[in-house]
Amino acid sequence: MKKKSGKAYIISGAILLLAGILANIRTIFLLVSILTAPEPEGIGIIGGADAPTAIFLTDRLFAELNIIEKAGLLLIIIAPVLIIIGIVKCLCKKRRSKDSE
Repeated sequence: MKKKSGKAYIISGAILLLAGILANIRTIFLLVSILTAPEPEGIGIIGGADAPTAIFLTDRLFAELNIIEKAGLLLIIIAPVLIIIGIVKCLCKKRRSKDSE
């Protein structure tokens, strides 16, 4: 079996990212509307001056997701990992070719 090149990882990551975004268009618009509302109801900020602040969105956003949108979120999570693997493979290949010269 042939090994995947770095470019194949980058291209597959970009395709998965695009598919995930398209599956979650409704969720993205809902998230933007929640965050830009004058009085956001679904956001709670936890943290302080000495710790990183984490923003948690309540059930209002994620309770309404169907199975396709949840799968799209997984694609959005997996895609950057594939893209990073592809970039590292390309950089390592470039470095090996420079070292062999």
